[in-house]
Order: sequence, then structure tokens, then C-alpha cells
Amino acid sequence: MINRTLEDLRSPDERTLLFTPLGLGLSHQLSPEAAVAFHHDLLSGTDLVDEAPAGTRLTFEGLRTMFVYGVLQYELFTTAWQFAHLVIELALRDRFLSFYPQGIVLVHKKSGDEFILQATSFDDVHAALRKRGGSWQIRLARTDTPLRFDGMLTDLWNWAREEGLLPGQRARIVQRLQKRLRNSVAHPSGYQLGTPGAAAMVLRDLAEIINCLWGSRTPGGRLHPAPKRREVLMIAWDSAGRVETGSAQEVPTGYTGPDSKCILVRAVADRSEDLSQFDARFECTRYPVDLLWGPGPAEEARAWFESNMPDGDEVDTLDQYFVLRHRDDGVDPPRRVVVAAGLVEDERAGTWVLVKADHPQDALGHVRNRAAGVITCVEEGECGSCAADTIFVGTWAAVLEHAAHVGLDVRPSTTVDVQLPSLFSP
Repeated sequence: MINRTLEDLRSPDERTLLFTPLGLGLSHQLSPEAAVAFHHDLLSGTDLVDEAPAGTRLTFEGLRTMFVYGVLQYELFTTAWQFAHLVIELALRDRFLSFYPQGIVLVHKKSGDEFILQATSFDDVHAALRKRGGSWQIRLARTDTPLRFDGMLTDLWNWAREEGLLPGQRARIVQRLQKRLRNSVAHPSGYQLGTPGAAAMVLRDLAEIINCLWGSRTPGGRLHPAPKRREVLMIAWDSAGRVETGSAQEVPTGYTGPDSKCILVRAVADRSEDLSQFDARFECTRYPVDLLWGPGPAEEARAWFESNMPDGDEVDTLDQYFVLRHRDDGVDPPRRVVVAAGLVEDERAGTWVLVKADHPQDALGHVRNRAAGVITCVEEGECGSCAADTIFVGTWAAVLEHAAHVGLDVRPSTTVDVQLPSLFSP
């Protein structure tokens, strides 16, 4: 029998106080006030955009409140974690309804008959699908093509991706796990007790998904990060292989010697980005890098910069297109489509693959698995084992023709052979 006083309900849970910013406290614990502040900090950056509807917004705010109350009752962290997986479906339903203000076009898969559904709630959508029976599709607004749709969670995820609301190949893989977790919450098989960190991560992911559904991507996000800011930078290196990176407005003054060369690039100035891996022929860095000038002496680079004053920009790192070639001797690193289009005839042999991925290493790993016959990576379409989507496989000419067909820029790019000395030659 539950027999707790009001004072008991106000008392902090000793288990929660053991979770600190430095990890689990084995000999120390936070004060109640510090614990409240710490758990508020865990949810920093999870505010929803104004466009999110009231139902989704209020439900999410209830989850955040429940999370903070975990300071008083540790089990509430797990409850917030569980309900967060159910709120994803609520957000997808709300976005589905708001996405079609003029009505939802339903298409019968067999007959091709269409009718426009005016729905004020998602129950109206389910009722219409049950009443009319059969197999129904919806006509996508972005491509004007039909998509299978039964109103359940899997088809809601697929719909959001097809309408371009939830970009990213790595997010697609995480969505598979999120669906399994949601099903385990809806159909539990035993007692669960998680940690504040796990609950906070799910709530941050949920906020990122909701904001992305309503057109706002999260800077530095885990699932749907916003485009990255790029600046004009100088990379200098010498014959000993020492590499130095700095602002294009200042000639490097570090350990590069008088025999050094340099280039100017537009790149992300991020500690996680290793620009020493830059190769103008291939995509070897974490974020896209554009070669602007060089190679040549640093003084000439500085003069070119002051004369042209190139600006920085923003680059989207999700759903990038890469072209890769594999032959009997292995798989080349990924290339941009325009770089592949500029290859001379004796560089065009082999089997070519057009891949969509968020990271060049994802594309490379996927094509290597395909070339090696690893059965977990599919030959065509979205891979269920890794964060890559095989768009087309064929000859060099056929791949470029397909790339043009899907709207990619295939104008040949003249590539300067710039490879930093620290990069292993493919």
C-alpha cells in the first residue's frame, strides 16, 4: 500500500543526487538545488518552435516537467523516456494533418480512384481508410506521386521522409530503432528502469524531430543538424609533411618552413574537422571543402584573398550525393558528381555507384560492403544496415546520365590535383 506523506513527496530521491555532471558519484552527491539545476541543463536547447501545434507542444512540455520531477522520484526519468517514444507518433500525426490544408488526396492502389479527404483529426484519416477498405496511397505534395499509407507509425515515418520533412540517412537508421523502442513501450514485456542521461537524450532527439518537422533544424543536432557555417581558410604544408591551418587573412607563422605551399579553401572551422585529410579529387573530410586557390606561396594566397575577398557560406551535410568506382583492385574514395564528370577517358573504367549519404565514409563503407558481397548491405535502394542509399549502379556514363535525370549538377569540374602529404594516396 502506498503511504507517503507530503514531506516524503517533497524530499529529493537519493538515487538522483548521485548523478552529477562528472558522472555517477560513488562517494559524493549533488545538493538538491544543484541536482535541479543540472537536470534543467540536460534539457537545454529543447524548446520547440512556435509553429509546433498546441497538442504536441503541451504534451512535450509535460514530458520535460516529468523529467525534472525525477529529482524527487527517480522512476519518473524512465516514465519520461517511455512516453517520449509515444509522443513521436503524435507529432507525426499533427504534422501530417497540417501539411495538407487543402485536403489529403487518397489514391486507391488497384483502381487508381482518387478522393480528397478533409480531416480535422487523425481519427478522421483512420476512419476514412477503414470505411473505404482496400489498399490506399496518398499523393505526395513534393513529387505528385503516390505513396503507400495505412496511417500507422511506419508509414508516417516514410511519409515524412518522402515529403522532405526529416532529411538525413543517419537519422533514417535511428528511426528504425525508434520504431522498435516505441513498440516495446506500447507492448512491454517487463519492468524497466533507466537513467537520467538516457531520458535526456531521447527528449533532445524528440525536440529535434518535432522542430525539424516544422522546418527548423537544430544547430549541432544529432539527427537533423542545421547546415554548417564555412569560412575561408588557409592550409599550408611543407616537404616534411607538417600541416598548418589558419585564417586566410593571416599568413601561417607556425612550423611550416620556407619550402611550404598553401591553398585557400572554404571549409568548416571546427575542431572535429581534420583538414589535413583534404584531397581535391576525393571527399575525405568530414564536411565538404571547396578549393578556392592554389597551391602556391602564402604571400600570393594572401594577395589573391585581398583582391577577391571571397565570402563564407553554409553547407548542408545531410543527404549528399557521392560517386564511387570499384574495380578488382578495390574501391576509390567518394567523389563529387561534378568531379566524376570531369574525369578523362582513361579514368572512367570500372563499375560506378551513385550513393546518397550524410558522410563520405558512410558511402565508402557501403560500397565496399557491396563490392565484397556483404549481404547485409543491399544492392539497390535504402540500406537497412548502414546509413547509405544506393541510387544507381552502372558505367561512368550511365551513372552521370541518371544523376542528371534526378536533377544533380553534372557539369564537369576541372580539378586541381592537390593532395596534402599526410593523406594516404588511394
